[in-house]
Amino acid sequence: MASNTAFFIGIKGVGMCALALAMQDDGWIVSGSDTDESFITEDILAKRNIKIQSFSDPIPQLDKIICSAAYSHPDSISLAQGLSEFVKDKKVIAVAGVGGKTTTTAMLAAMFHAAGRDVGYYVGTGSIAGLSAPGHLGSDPYYVVEADEYAISKTDHRPKFALLTPDIVITTNIIHDHPDIYADESATMSAFASLISSIKPGGTWICDPNDKITSQILDLQGVTLKGIKVIQYGSAHPLYNQLNLSVFGDQNKMDALAAVLAGIESGLTESQALEAIKSYKGAGRRQEFHGEVEGRLLYDDYGHHPREIELTVKSFKEHFPNNRILLVFESHTYSRTESLLQDFADAIKHTDIAFIMPIFESAREKGQAHTITTESFAALIPGATALTWENAAESVWAASKPGDLILTMGAGFVYKLHDQFLRFKV
Repeated sequence: MASNTAFFIGIKGVGMCALALAMQDDGWIVSGSDTDESFITEDILAKRNIKIQSFSDPIPQLDKIICSAAYSHPDSISLAQGLSEFVKDKKVIAVAGVGGKTTTTAMLAAMFHAAGRDVGYYVGTGSIAGLSAPGHLGSDPYYVVEADEYAISKTDHRPKFALLTPDIVITTNIIHDHPDIYADESATMSAFASLISSIKPGGTWICDPNDKITSQILDLQGVTLKGIKVIQYGSAHPLYNQLNLSVFGDQNKMDALAAVLAGIESGLTESQALEAIKSYKGAGRRQEFHGEVEGRLLYDDYGHHPREIELTVKSFKEHFPNNRILLVFESHTYSRTESLLQDFADAIKHTDIAFIMPIFESAREKGQAHTITTESFAALIPGATALTWENAAESVWAASKPGDLILTMGAGFVYKLHDQFLRFKV
């Protein structure tokens, strides 16, 4: 067991938190710094007695300083480097994709746990139902990693997953996102093709061939895919209809299928994997149920890309056919919103009533000029209402009625509205 000390700058971030918890499992004495703002990771950090200080407080002299991509420190290493060092002696199952990677990684963690395998995991969420934490060391040779395509740091624009050397890669999909880093689909394809080429010889890529960019990479047979096994999955796969899940929606079923196939590649039998995947009950901010207030069902989801919104709204409409869906969307970053604006509008219009929150401005965008406002965004969606943080809860509640389902969605802090909805309980 290690007995070193590690300090995390931006420890409340989901990735930072997951690594801090896993390193604490390994004997590291962990502490960190962050803002006073509330994050979904706060409960588990407090439960594990991890000290969090203000950014303005001096950083103590410790063995390792790990820095979130949102911040910088001259004596630190990046989160991506810290993670890659932590898993270097493990057989890594890396889950990548624009949408579905947190769910699939959490499914793998729950499945292995239910099957009696102490597989370690690193999942970008605040909680996973049935598991004690979103980050875990594990004693098994395999380690499950949510592999992030975003930049390592403000100065190193390689994807975070570029530092991994996985044995198994799952790509849930490959879609153009993060226009501040990837100029177009070609740049996105190049990043993911590099991930596939980093798979160890004899390793496995599990992918959906119906995904456009995935199919283009598959066409590079003999170059990108040399020396690795490729397992293709989809709704026509023989195991698809054998899945019996506790969560709803076609996308969850696809993610579960990918997890089952990775489990089989990692030593589970087919029957073990199919049985163990039933144990997955959900993860924080993924179709998360916040209760029922005065006849309104309250749900939250992290979806922040147009395709995620479209699939999530579709799954809710199919699962709740008799309920109106009120979507409260907080778009994450101006660059993404401006680049994919019409796609966002087209996806959101499938809901019954739409509300648009102020756009979440990332730290790297502060001080920059923007072409989109909450009002101009809402104007693109028939019947949509532009909100402020001051009037959001009251406006949404006033437009709702018993029998409605209120779905908050986005990668920012829109989930906090649910605490305000509770005030309307009579």
